[in-house]
Amino acid sequence: MLTPEQLTQIPRTTQNNWNDFKHEDYFGFHLAEDYIKDFDLIKNVLISKHLKTATKFMCALSRGYSDIISEIENNKKLLRKHASDIIYSIGRIAKYGGMKITDASRLFGVSKDWFYRHRKKTACSVSKLGKCFRQYPNQLTPGELEAIEKIIIDPENHGKTKTTLYFDAMRKGLVNCGRSTFFKYADLVGYQKLKKKKPNDKKIGFRASRVFEWLHVDVTLVQTVRDGIQRVAFVKDNYSKVLLHHKSTDGSADSNFIRELFEETFAKYHLLDLDNPINILSDGGSENKGSLLEWINQIDTPPIVRKITANSPEFPFSNSMSESTHSIYKTEFMRRKYSLDNAQHCKDLERFMIYYNYKRFPCEHFGLTPMEVLEGEEPCRSRFKEQIVEARKVRILKNQEFTQCPVLCRV
Repeated sequence: MLTPEQLTQIPRTTQNNWNDFKHEDYFGFHLAEDYIKDFDLIKNVLISKHLKTATKFMCALSRGYSDIISEIENNKKLLRKHASDIIYSIGRIAKYGGMKITDASRLFGVSKDWFYRHRKKTACSVSKLGKCFRQYPNQLTPGELEAIEKIIIDPENHGKTKTTLYFDAMRKGLVNCGRSTFFKYADLVGYQKLKKKKPNDKKIGFRASRVFEWLHVDVTLVQTVRDGIQRVAFVKDNYSKVLLHHKSTDGSADSNFIRELFEETFAKYHLLDLDNPINILSDGGSENKGSLLEWINQIDTPPIVRKITANSPEFPFSNSMSESTHSIYKTEFMRRKYSLDNAQHCKDLERFMIYYNYKRFPCEHFGLTPMEVLEGEEPCRSRFKEQIVEARKVRILKNQEFTQCPVLCRV
């Protein structure tokens, strides 16, 4: 640590005696071994004002960075997410600061092995996941990704749920992958769903065990541009989720209106010929009493037809299935737009009935439409299992043979 001028003031015999010392024989030498090896480098840093200031800055930056990372949950995941930026910074510091990769890595709280392991991973500009197709052949191929992107950006699909888009694409053979995989890639290519207003209270629903066991009904207000407010009611089967019938009026939606709705529904599906009981669930409004109850009471059994009020002491479950239909009509189907007049409003309702019953895919049906379930088909969770397995085999082969990688992605 002495300068050449200071060394000239020390007797030569003393200097020779120092040279004969074997530091390795001292107790605790291994604790200072790294420091002794890098002593000349440390000395150069301390002598140079510029290097000393830069080193202080880097040490302060490293301590602050390490403290922040150590306090964050799942910090390893965060490091992996920003691995490319960290690797680039470590390389620059090591190159221009005259440091070893090991020491530069420590500044960022990672090991040398972590640096080299992640440096080998290549970022692909073609893949939405940023992963090389050859290194990660399980990811969707560029062709599959393009198919998903076309589905998402199609104006006709704007506002539809990812579940409906997924099962529709699977049935048409446009994609062959798991639902969660489709959801992930749909988000990557820009899927956006119109936000629905969240209710303050949580609705408690239930599930029927067969078709026509529970029928839901409720009235909602629908605005038109020229003809004002229209009152619309749907009759919905709980098990199949089919919209059995609908009715609209610009007048009063009283109990006679609801009675006519159910008379037409029962006649349309021949429900009075059934043997099993039928339950009609509605809220406690006056339109669901009066004339409707009179009609129910005069029905000769079988079947037994009962009128039940939701959210009542006798029946704690909600009528959320009807409320969800109203939300789907206004948000997903109409996209928060209004029909021009009453005539256009009736046409829109007819189009909605076709869309909901024949083109929409509820999650619980695993790729079946409500009308297919009503007609007797049983939902099956493994409906597309073989299709997905075969597509995965083909996908791996295609990705392993992918030849359009940019230079950065080639392995």
